[in-house]
Amino acid sequence: MDILTRFELRKIIRRKSFYIGILVLVAVAILLSVLLVTNIQMTGKEAKFLNGVAAIQLEREYNRQLAGPLTIAAMEAAVRRHQDLLHDPSNLDEKGEMTVEANAKYDTRDNQIQFLIMDAFSPAGEHDYDLIDKINPEEMKDFYQKRLEKVQVFLNNNDSDNNYTDKEKAYFIKMDEQIPVPFQMDYVTGWENVFENLPSLFLVIAFVIALSLAAVFAGEYQRGTDAIVLSTRYGRSKAIVAKLKASFIVSTGLIIFSIAIYTFLILGVFGFDGSGAHVQMIKFLAPVPYTVIETYLWTVLIGSLACLMAGALTLWFSSRMSNSFSVIVAAGVLLVGTQFIPDSKNSRLLGYLTDLLPGNMFDSFRKITGYEIFNIGGQLIPTYKIMVVFSIIAIALLIPFTYRAFKKHQVV
Repeated sequence: MDILTRFELRKIIRRKSFYIGILVLVAVAILLSVLLVTNIQMTGKEAKFLNGVAAIQLEREYNRQLAGPLTIAAMEAAVRRHQDLLHDPSNLDEKGEMTVEANAKYDTRDNQIQFLIMDAFSPAGEHDYDLIDKINPEEMKDFYQKRLEKVQVFLNNNDSDNNYTDKEKAYFIKMDEQIPVPFQMDYVTGWENVFENLPSLFLVIAFVIALSLAAVFAGEYQRGTDAIVLSTRYGRSKAIVAKLKASFIVSTGLIIFSIAIYTFLILGVFGFDGSGAHVQMIKFLAPVPYTVIETYLWTVLIGSLACLMAGALTLWFSSRMSNSFSVIVAAGVLLVGTQFIPDSKNSRLLGYLTDLLPGNMFDSFRKITGYEIFNIGGQLIPTYKIMVVFSIIAIALLIPFTYRAFKKHQVV
């Protein structure tokens, strides 16, 4: 690292705003983790209500027992175990329903596989919790076909805002048909909770980046030091490059630091199990052939690029505005305000284009596991892949614009 970059790096990390941002990121990561842990609830083996860590440990124990390929035989066995319980009068109350004690002692351990069966066989748009009571175990041979039928119903839903073309429907059907079966089951609650609050974390990261970078150029204008910087030998060349390099080093460091703390805090409590499971264990109708860890890496990649794009935009604002406060306000509006842009009911393309704004890219898990697609010159490309390409292009374009804006600045 050259001397100028180290100098600019020190300027950024010595500001109070940087340390405040670090504290905010740590606090948010801890808060999000604590909220997820305390919200976990289930009934224990002795029909006693459990929450927090005790509930997590029991659910992990049960789901580990189910880990493995989601075969027809495994589903048939789960259905038969449940129905055998219902055929034993000692497990039923006066209304003929399974007692809380029997459910907690024998049936709860199969909840994960039961919910997957309900997802596949319940009528579209419904979740029939009594389905396991009455379904024929031999129907499990149709499980994967029923899932594909659910996908077709979704794609052909006239009430959907998506209005898919025949070509797009065929594209998604082909994607779903190419997902390897049987699905790999495992305990995935930890990863599911990681995905749940990642959008909020990315938003906070992007805002802290904006807070840290707002003064990179605008601070020079505000302090009146722009005249000194621009009049030096390297003021209109290497000094600007150093500012840009230092800014992206700080941004990347904040992203890695925050995601690492958040992920390890949650998985440290919930467990690291399930990384090799199919993402369909979390999002049943997801059209992608990814494992949980592959989906996580895609999610982190897109969210991180969105944060870097927010940082690049902040630098551009900073090169164009006269004070740091204006830059922070502009960045805040960009990150938060764009999330309130309503979806267009007349143009699906317009809605997808707004999704390419940084503030709308943070919920990347939903984009990866959803049915959103761009049609570019007749070529169909999933939205989440467009997000990656668009972010890289946007960052690459913003850097020279920022460089030129500060270089051409006229000192008053």
